[in-house]
Amino acid sequence: MVKLDEFDIELTNPEHAYFAGQEISGRVILATSEPKKINEILLEIKGRARTYWTKDRGKSRKHCAHSEPYFLEQFNTNYTHKFGAANEERILPPGHHEIPFSYTLPKSLPTSFEGEFGFVRYTIKALCERPWDFDIVAKRAFTVIGIEDINSEPKLCEPVTSSECSTAIAWCCRGAGSVTAEISLPKSGYTPGEPLSISGKVSNESSRTKTVSFRFVQTIHYKAKTFAGHEEMKVQQRVIAKIPKGDVGGHETRSLAALLPLPSLCPRLGKCRIISIAYTVELEVDQTVTASVPIVIGAIPLLSELLSHSKHRNGKARESVEQRENRLDSKDNESGAVQVTITDESGRTVDSVEADALSSELDALLSARKRVRMPSSILSELYPTLPSPYYRESSFGGVDISDEKESFQFGEKNFTPKYPFYTD
Repeated sequence: MVKLDEFDIELTNPEHAYFAGQEISGRVILATSEPKKINEILLEIKGRARTYWTKDRGKSRKHCAHSEPYFLEQFNTNYTHKFGAANEERILPPGHHEIPFSYTLPKSLPTSFEGEFGFVRYTIKALCERPWDFDIVAKRAFTVIGIEDINSEPKLCEPVTSSECSTAIAWCCRGAGSVTAEISLPKSGYTPGEPLSISGKVSNESSRTKTVSFRFVQTIHYKAKTFAGHEEMKVQQRVIAKIPKGDVGGHETRSLAALLPLPSLCPRLGKCRIISIAYTVELEVDQTVTASVPIVIGAIPLLSELLSHSKHRNGKARESVEQRENRLDSKDNESGAVQVTITDESGRTVDSVEADALSSELDALLSARKRVRMPSSILSELYPTLPSPYYRESSFGGVDISDEKESFQFGEKNFTPKYPFYTD
């Protein structure tokens, strides 16, 4: 029987969200009103992906599952050692106990994700190992944000267009005519919180009225294996948003537009091999003709757009700030030339150029880098200009993270991942 007044894992970051490569720190909190026999207090930090589902074929049932481990670190806190030697019984005295810990996450991690047939999950588990008795376990899940950077793919900044045409089969020479749907976006790379500006056009050459709508769709691919080792795949589609745009009459052409703020969604899972997520924006005509364009949701927004929005908001006030910074910089550099150092993901210097040789746009961007830093050393090295994002819980809500193989008595059993959310 569990007889601890409190056993919890408290993280330093109140959001419980970390970028890959960032340090996670916190403390194990344990409180008891009476002495307890506890040999060791152990800590486990784990990250993995898992898929699972069951296929029914007649009277037979086939179980499909697969796991992809990312890291597993186990520590002995040695906290109880001061209460007794190795060959002695260790008694944890009554009172409030705190055990600090820290761990640097690997850089190449996929983003946390919770789906119907699988997950990418990161957890911390604390365990009180007791002699001749059941262990006491506390568990906490936290969110990891993978470095999904749309700045590294120039094509994602370009406009995209798609069209689809369908010719109806006439009945008694009625209703014949083609229907063409065209959809376009100003770019295909986004981050949660950004507005999705959609344009479309429907040409209805038939004599029948057509109902039109925009849709935003998430498609998830899960990979698993059977007990015999055969690979299986499951595809799940979820309509995140649907925007009705009314009717297009016979022999009519209409231009359409919509603005959809992207909700809090999981960025693409580029580092996960058993779960993939794709997003499409569609223009649907009577559920028979669909023009669609794929988009990529990343975790790091386009720097050029952030700079543009910031200039628009701050105007002359921002210019005066830059002028003051330039004056301060000139005092620190007797030569009068500002040296700009560019680093890669690991922090190594890639290039060094004089600010005078830079274009005015890049100069302003680099100047903006001095002001705001992300709460992650990795991102600070990559993009110091990025403001700290808000974090919002996944728009799909939470899940039960209880595991039949890993029972725990302390900690929240419901978990909702959070994703960076960028707004103007």
